[in-house]
Amino acid sequence: MLLVRRMAGGTAVLLALASVAGAIRLHTELEDSDPEADAVVTESPDAVTLAFTTEVQLALSSVTVASTVADGAAAPAGELAYLFADRHDVLVLPLAAPLPSGAYVVSWRTAGPDGHPISGEFGFRVDLPMLEEDEEGDVAGTGDPPVAGGTERDPAAREDAQVAEAEPSVDILALATRFAFYAAIVGILGAIAFKSLVLGAVAAHLPEAATVAVTGRVWRIAALAAGLLLLTLPLRLWFQTQSFLPDDALGNLGAATPGTAWSTGWWLQGGAGAVVLFGIGLARPGGRRVAGGWMLAALGALALPIVPIVSGHAWADSPRAVSSLATYLHVVAASAWVGGLCCVVCAGLPALRDPGKPANGAPSPLPALVGAFSRLALAAVGLLVVSGGVKAWLHIGAPSDIWTTAWGRSLLVKDAVVLGVMALGFYNWRVVRPALASDPRPDRLRPSATLELLLAAAAVIATSFLVVQPLN
Repeated sequence: MLLVRRMAGGTAVLLALASVAGAIRLHTELEDSDPEADAVVTESPDAVTLAFTTEVQLALSSVTVASTVADGAAAPAGELAYLFADRHDVLVLPLAAPLPSGAYVVSWRTAGPDGHPISGEFGFRVDLPMLEEDEEGDVAGTGDPPVAGGTERDPAAREDAQVAEAEPSVDILALATRFAFYAAIVGILGAIAFKSLVLGAVAAHLPEAATVAVTGRVWRIAALAAGLLLLTLPLRLWFQTQSFLPDDALGNLGAATPGTAWSTGWWLQGGAGAVVLFGIGLARPGGRRVAGGWMLAALGALALPIVPIVSGHAWADSPRAVSSLATYLHVVAASAWVGGLCCVVCAGLPALRDPGKPANGAPSPLPALVGAFSRLALAAVGLLVVSGGVKAWLHIGAPSDIWTTAWGRSLLVKDAVVLGVMALGFYNWRVVRPALASDPRPDRLRPSATLELLLAAAAVIATSFLVVQPLN
């Protein structure tokens, strides 16, 4: 009950913050430019300036100015930089030489605070005075300025070209990497929550041999998840770098790892993962520092939910504090529920497969173990629903975004899977758990609990796809 009260208190705080915060979407878009899209300028610009609706990440940005004639060679330019030292929402690309008369296209690529790539292009024309043209032997053009590719577009299409958010890759390896990353966090936090909140609550009801067997299997789950977390570290860096610097991903690793929001998450993942792995190593069964090892692993694990915050939508939504808190609690709640369920299926049921009663005539410890997990799961599901609702409310601008945007449609798919997991969980809680009192066989729970776990894994896959979906 203490756990439920604590989670209820956290939920109440979250709701109170959300009720007074107001939902303000801060999605990165190109707001203005100099030269403007489709402009005709009578002198060569010294630079191209791009102003965005949010801060952008310079290390993940590129801007080129190219002629639409001949081979479309890029104009000589200086180093891309922020226009203002104290603001990071305006990029400026100095031009190294005057542009002759003609049509040009500006191609840009950057990332907002959430680390998601966006890109676009627009055209403008340089129309130098006739005197200058005569001296250079050229003839000034007339008519409407062309855009990229030298073809005209209607105004709506031109606007789309100015702010075209890059569609996220559906590369199977990249999706698998994100799934492994989230599964590792779920496994680590779930194993630690199960060890401390479930096993700790029923230790007095379990025979020593059963406690040792369950603890050993939970330790292996935590160790496997910690190893998986560190395995995804270089893979996440590679795929992130490729999405922004596809032409020279390896050569630009040094430019991408510092100074960006998602690189902060990358370093945090490495540091927290190392702490978790070291703690799990100390907590190995039979070791001398088991209690201290689990405590150290828990400290590292509590930092892991911050990684998705600085690497995803939570960092771009406003108020950022409420969005970050909701995301943190969402990850913790999902991990306690799904990771704890994994420990029930893969550790608790195998270790307690003997349905016979202990030698002293005490009842089977299985109902007590399942009952303790049910209390944890109920609190986690409640917090999961509330934090997920707050996240969605902050991230969407109108109800129609749920079915008209890529992010909204992906959310519907994820929610459908989660509802399936909840339905099975409800069945296990209301039907199977009471039946264990008279029939404490692991086989009574295993089929429905395994199906619930498989659906939960599908929900993690859906999350891995959802986090890269743009809201457009």
